[in-house]
Amino acid sequence: MAVRIDHPVFDGTTGRGDHRGRRTHVIRLLRDSKEPLTVEQVAKRVGLPPNAARFHLESLVEAGFAVRMTQNRATPGRPRVAYLGTLPTQTDEREQGYRLLSEILATAVASANGDADEWMYRAGIDWGRCITSRCDPECPLPETDNLRGLVEKLDALWFAPELAGGDPPTLVLYNFPFLESTRRFPQVLCQLNAGLVNGILEEMHSGYRLGHLRANLAGHRCEGDLVKATGRVAKVPLEVTANHHRRTE
Repeated sequence: MAVRIDHPVFDGTTGRGDHRGRRTHVIRLLRDSKEPLTVEQVAKRVGLPPNAARFHLESLVEAGFAVRMTQNRATPGRPRVAYLGTLPTQTDEREQGYRLLSEILATAVASANGDADEWMYRAGIDWGRCITSRCDPECPLPETDNLRGLVEKLDALWFAPELAGGDPPTLVLYNFPFLESTRRFPQVLCQLNAGLVNGILEEMHSGYRLGHLRANLAGHRCEGDLVKATGRVAKVPLEVTANHHRRTE
């Protein structure tokens, strides 16, 4: 049964231009690095111009998610500036609260529903449609605009997305919101994310749909094949790698 939402929904994806998904990617890089990273190193790994990478790093410093430090040089010249993460996902009280909530809800759905993954996929579609502005089917947008809108929506939801080249293109996500819950219930949370993507595309009247999802939870990377399709598509096949063990559904 579809989930009906009859109240305004604020999903954090409108009215702001702070590119939270990219900053989430930067936070992950700083967290996983044993050494401080320079602007140039972050820019290369995230795929941003140095000025854009510096902007995000300084914003994270201002927000308390990173610290700025200077590195001594072996050669003459000014000390280099580097950045070190403060691991907000482990120390931020609000983040811990949302993580606990996701664990409770994922456990309840997985325990009470024999078709939890399919149910969550349908719920993801409903939410994806709900948070997306409806397009006029008589005046469809170019697919380039639809895909850009998809990336912007997922970026604001902290998925740190990008589109890889190819025809059809590949959707790459560098961050998993509620990663620990996803590791415990990959079929539930990954299908929720897959439904979210297809719900957004469906509401945009795009000719693309997510046809297959490969999630590497250990490597913080998820790839999805966008295929030509119209209308509602069935539950997306998953290939999940978690803690170096592979399972396919």
